[in-house]
Amino acid sequence: MKILHLFDDLMNLYGEYANTLALQRAISEKGRAAEIERRSVGDELSFSEYDFIYIGSGTEKNQKVALEYLRPYAEDLKTALSQGKILLATGNSFEMFGKKITDRDGKEYDGLGFFGFTVTESGVRTVEDVNAVFEQNSIIGFINKSSEIFGVKEPFFVIKQGAGNSEKSPDVEGIRAGGFYGTHIIGPLLIRNKCMADFFAELLTQKNN
Repeated sequence: MKILHLFDDLMNLYGEYANTLALQRAISEKGRAAEIERRSVGDELSFSEYDFIYIGSGTEKNQKVALEYLRPYAEDLKTALSQGKILLATGNSFEMFGKKITDRDGKEYDGLGFFGFTVTESGVRTVEDVNAVFEQNSIIGFINKSSEIFGVKEPFFVIKQGAGNSEKSPDVEGIRAGGFYGTHIIGPLLIRNKCMADFFAELLTQKNN
């Protein structure tokens, strides 16, 4: 199997490379081998050759750089997801896949348009521990964000403690749609929650039997 760590340098604010290592180990525990490749700005991208695509968290500035670089590849990435590939985006990277991002100065950036949600950045930063639930598993981590997400139809987690997507949706967090999984929860997520690494490893081994 092949894992792509996309923007491993640009969007690696909290040591997100560890998420790919945790997934690789979980796949190995199931008797399979997984190779990690890293691509970033300046590299040609071809998503169909990978089984799992991962993007971590970055500064608001780096997020916009990643967004613009990814824009010409949006259709290729959509095609890969329609073919059964899996994408996990943690931190603010999943915000790129919505309809629009409005920064704290009111400047609007078109998102990649995979989903209809919108993002509003502010000068208020939320930094706190999070306890959430995913498929009856307790999930821990923390959130460090200065944005709210509006209009998510299929959330990833149910929040028991900590911040949700927005003040209007405080009890749910992230987005889960088909093979796309996005969350602000970092930690890194797969290091602190082995059940999540095992979840994705099981998905991948089932798809590649």
